[in-house]
Amino acid sequence: MKRLGEIFLHCACIAYRPFRRRNPVAPPRTFVVVSNTALGDTLLSTPVIASLRASFPAAHIFFVLHPRYASLFLGLDGIDGLLAYDGSYAGLPQAISRLRKIAPDVVLLAHSNGPQDIPLAWLAGAPLILKPATRSPFRAYLSAQMPPLTGHVIEERLNLVRFVGGTQITTRMQLPVRYSGDLPADVERLPQPTIGFQLGAANHYKQWPVGKFAALAKELLSANPEMNIVLTGSAGERALANELLRLCPDPRILDHTGKWKVDQLPWLLRQFTLLVTNDTGPMHLAIALGVPTVSLFGMTSASAIGPFQDLDRHIVIEKGVDRQAHLPKKRRSNQGMALIGVDEVFAAVNQQLSRHASASHH
Repeated sequence: MKRLGEIFLHCACIAYRPFRRRNPVAPPRTFVVVSNTALGDTLLSTPVIASLRASFPAAHIFFVLHPRYASLFLGLDGIDGLLAYDGSYAGLPQAISRLRKIAPDVVLLAHSNGPQDIPLAWLAGAPLILKPATRSPFRAYLSAQMPPLTGHVIEERLNLVRFVGGTQITTRMQLPVRYSGDLPADVERLPQPTIGFQLGAANHYKQWPVGKFAALAKELLSANPEMNIVLTGSAGERALANELLRLCPDPRILDHTGKWKVDQLPWLLRQFTLLVTNDTGPMHLAIALGVPTVSLFGMTSASAIGPFQDLDRHIVIEKGVDRQAHLPKKRRSNQGMALIGVDEVFAAVNQQLSRHASASHH
């Protein structure tokens, strides 16, 4: 079925070739940035938006993202409009129609899944289409082949901005300005001080074992009688929270998995003294908000996908990255994450708590 879809898209792209604008406008007047995958990757693409706006202040900039995260980015500075598209075949015709009305000069596929993404940009009529290094069967429709990743993914995506002539570059992730203000009156207040635990991740191989989270909770609560721990994550991660509460039944551990909508998550994370987290969307959200983290990496590389701003606020613990890198994602285990010891995470948390106490005194 996938192969039939690709054949259809190839035929559509070939048929549409005579109707496309061939020559890019200089300087570009309308940009479309596509980053419609997971939460973390959407955040990691926001420096592209900010750098385009700074480099091309008169341009129109539109952001295509997954419908699940649209509410979080409403009001994002620097964009003229949000377009929701989940990357599916079913939603592709409407997405093409909407982009054709925008008539983009440039489409930057900052982070998007194929095979639909490149045909989306091509069939929208954009004369200039760029994507980070890819093996997509549609890569011949790109305007240039970008070099493979050698550093952080934020820099890889910013290379798209540089390619089109952008010179005002920022590597900082962006959120709507409302999240830098006071907590709204209707937002639930957490007991203080509170440490957040992000137990889940998009893939099992990115998860620190829940038993180790439970052991960490016991040590932290024993050493800090006034401390509270809040478990955060999606509704699908409640089983992990239930397991931790079974292993460590303590009234100071509060289960908030599935309680907060995506556009409310910043208000939750901002109340944490720090977040202990796997490599997942809430980690990137905490980094964007300036919330200190202890970030745990096993099968993914922190140098490519970890903290890239305010590095003094974050401690990264990384083990076993190369052990299963050759395996398909579905066959990887969390053996690398299991190599991370409770004692070293406990020490990192205490280091962060000491920093927080020192900053509070000043």
